[in-house]
Amino acid sequence: MILLIFVALIAGLVTAVSPCVLPILPIVLASGADGDRRRPYLVIAGLIASFSFFTLASVQIIQALHLPSSTLRDAAIVVIAVFGLTLLVPALATAWERATARVPAVGARLARPGVAGGLITGVGLGLVWTPCAGPILGAITSLAVTAPNSSATLALVVAYAIGAGIPLLGIALGGRAALARLHLRAASARASRVFGVLVLATAGLMAVGADTAISADLTSALPDWTGTLQSLERSNPVQSALNDLRGSAAGSQAPGASSYLEVGPVAPEFKGVGQWLNSGPLTLAGLRGKVVLVDFWTYSCINCIRTLPYVESWYQKYGPQGFVVVGVHTPEFAFEHDTGNVAAAIARFGLTYPVAQDNEYATWTAYGNQYWPADYLIDAGGHIRDTHFGEGDYLKTESEIRSLLTEAGQAALPTPASSAATPPFVASETQETYLGSDRANAFASQALIATGTRKYSFPDQLPDNEFALSGTFDFEPQYVASTQAGDKLEMSFHARDVYLVMAADSPVPATVTVSGVQGLATEDVAADGALTVGQARLYHLVHLDTAASGTVTITFNAPGARAYAFTFGG
Repeated sequence: MILLIFVALIAGLVTAVSPCVLPILPIVLASGADGDRRRPYLVIAGLIASFSFFTLASVQIIQALHLPSSTLRDAAIVVIAVFGLTLLVPALATAWERATARVPAVGARLARPGVAGGLITGVGLGLVWTPCAGPILGAITSLAVTAPNSSATLALVVAYAIGAGIPLLGIALGGRAALARLHLRAASARASRVFGVLVLATAGLMAVGADTAISADLTSALPDWTGTLQSLERSNPVQSALNDLRGSAAGSQAPGASSYLEVGPVAPEFKGVGQWLNSGPLTLAGLRGKVVLVDFWTYSCINCIRTLPYVESWYQKYGPQGFVVVGVHTPEFAFEHDTGNVAAAIARFGLTYPVAQDNEYATWTAYGNQYWPADYLIDAGGHIRDTHFGEGDYLKTESEIRSLLTEAGQAALPTPASSAATPPFVASETQETYLGSDRANAFASQALIATGTRKYSFPDQLPDNEFALSGTFDFEPQYVASTQAGDKLEMSFHARDVYLVMAADSPVPATVTVSGVQGLATEDVAADGALTVGQARLYHLVHLDTAASGTVTITFNAPGARAYAFTFGG
């Protein structure tokens, strides 16, 4: 335990001199810029006490009072904004000092102008500060949720907070000394106003959640000199001590109930979300205390579509136990930016969990994501504990969800699924094939790919896993568009199911034929091959009893259909 306390203290020291301190730096510097010489000490003392207390008790307070999860943070932002205003407006500063001097909790000795206000400002600062993450902080926050009354947890939290407070106090006092050395204290009124503007600007960033986003970005760009600390935190003695502590904190839980998942970095906040569907705006800071699955998807991706029933079932099964799914819809094609199209897809797939429209790829970029679908499993302390890309491993993911819920204090969980379908992949399956001029690489027609209307003809023999056109089509960067009745598109494939992303501004009748194999009707294609192209989405063209090779041909019986990409399944 002594080793963990020492490492927590060192981790706090390093955190406070790393880039992630920048969001609160204006407030720390302002605390020492002017006023009572004791104010920096009281601000940092308030930060240490606040960070320690609310790390341990914020979830319990919110739940006990039935308050929105952002209540404490919002109150802290108000306190910081008031502090900024007192630096700008002397009359308001006097009123604030008189008001805070009468606060009973600070005691008679502290009830002097400027001193109690500093303590209260520090309390607010501790509530909104999002320190950089490492294994130790991840363990501390997880333990704070699962075992807030543990003396070991309290010792680690306080050690970390003191470690962080020491350099912050040095920054405040150093700034004060620098102002004096530069003879700027004589112009204290002007300096106070400058700091007041900075503090108010910081409060504004906090109000819109930008501070947590900045912290997450800076955390991912920590300087190399933190590598020594990371090595220390991940060393075998420290990890062994943490595992022992997690085991003792679990108390009467069944053997193996504590999570075996490694604690990763703090999950980035949701960024650049243009629209929230199925819920109001959410933040990961506001979801602390819950286990969160962030699922990146796009509605025309067949791999995503096949995972959605599992994701929805987990949300329905474990939502009452504190599990939240946030679907981040990051579009692949232009039509997937449309909120109406996304909402229609959500209704079609029966999704009830919150969905964020990430049209600008801001959240995608924050996570460094590269795949559809991609899942990031986040614990109650806000740390990424596991990732999964693509289909499959559904039982494993459910087991991990249950593990993190148990770690968060949920004792009685519903019965887990006993089986899950194997992803429908087959050997030598045709790969996803894009049709637009930007990405088409399997085009076999007798004409050049170019933007503009061109006439094409089928080749004598269509090569395996390639597509061809017959008729007059417009080639655009993301799609090919039929321009007259009778235009045809064909694709050679090896798969059990064939899908095609299509769209039309008004309904376009089409006919689907399959050569080489006997195809079955699908939810989109009638037994006689009739198909209507309309809403921009994924259309199911071919379904076979088993995977086989064949050629599918789509004849467009009117102009106006746009075809984007073929996808396949086993």
